[in-house]
Amino acid sequence: MTTVVLGWDGLDHQLATAWELAEAFGPHHRSIETFDNPVLEKPHTYELWPSIVTGVGPDEHGVHAATAEGGTDWESDWVSLAARFSAGLVPERIRTEVGRRLRNRGATLDFKPASYYRDRGIETIFDGRRSLALAVPNYRTAADDRLDVVFDRGAQLGEFLHIEEGADGGSRHRPKIPVASLEERLAAETTKKLGAIEAAMQREYDLVFVWLGFLDTIGHLAPAVDETGWQHRWYRQAARWTNGVREQLGADDVLVCVSDHGLRSGQHTHDAFLGATDERVLEGTDSVLDVADAIDRVTPRREATTSPPVADRWRVEGDGDVESAAAIRDRLEDLGYL
Repeated sequence: MTTVVLGWDGLDHQLATAWELAEAFGPHHRSIETFDNPVLEKPHTYELWPSIVTGVGPDEHGVHAATAEGGTDWESDWVSLAARFSAGLVPERIRTEVGRRLRNRGATLDFKPASYYRDRGIETIFDGRRSLALAVPNYRTAADDRLDVVFDRGAQLGEFLHIEEGADGGSRHRPKIPVASLEERLAAETTKKLGAIEAAMQREYDLVFVWLGFLDTIGHLAPAVDETGWQHRWYRQAARWTNGVREQLGADDVLVCVSDHGLRSGQHTHDAFLGATDERVLEGTDSVLDVADAIDRVTPRREATTSPPVADRWRVEGDGDVESAAAIRDRLEDLGYL
């Protein structure tokens, strides 16, 4: 039995319902409440996902997108958006300017590793389980580094979107590369992560959890893309990807789809999404802070191991032929691969 969690950042329950796609993300689904960062006055990814995997808010887990004590310029849309790009392939001029503004206001983008929570005695849904966490913001793992998965949209957004501040203090956005190129980049990133998840589903993990920034990126860029229905079109693709994962579930497996906030007209909303193949996940789950308990209810807790065995339903009987590593190496050398 495995619980598979697809963390679709920015999946908006109202949009998914209006476009008749909500059930693709779980036959049982509902809108759940999220919370604002008090400084930014809007929900923020960097502190919401730590709250989802711990079940406690920023004051308890200590991860804040911005604090009043530090002072910040995050309320400027230009700085808020551009700062999220700063870890990626952004022109030096933009990185320098964003870094200067953040440093001057005492704000940092200090992404936390998994050890951050252990060192502070903060329990997460991954503790004491055969678990795999991929790309979860502020829960960096060795698997993220090993697989080189993206958990910040800096490279894609910074390469695609030119952001400039107008005389009125507002921000303007215009494309820098063809939309088709952006779509290919975003889809490739997403399917890379989903491929890793599908591989993990063939093993006896208790919990497999992946963060997917695809819909959030699409939602933020939609107002700058000259195509009616662009966001809707890619919601349909996200639904198809999710169905592909559902088709590989075993009889006792559970799929959960959750978001940290919704996103409409380029703005974060409080219509976060929760969907599941097991209706117990939705019982009493009113907000993002309840999701950790919901996952606990349906997820086994077996002795942890770095390499869980292959699940029985995926095993295939072979002919038993075994070759030495040296023989395989020699053959690869003969083929010119080594």
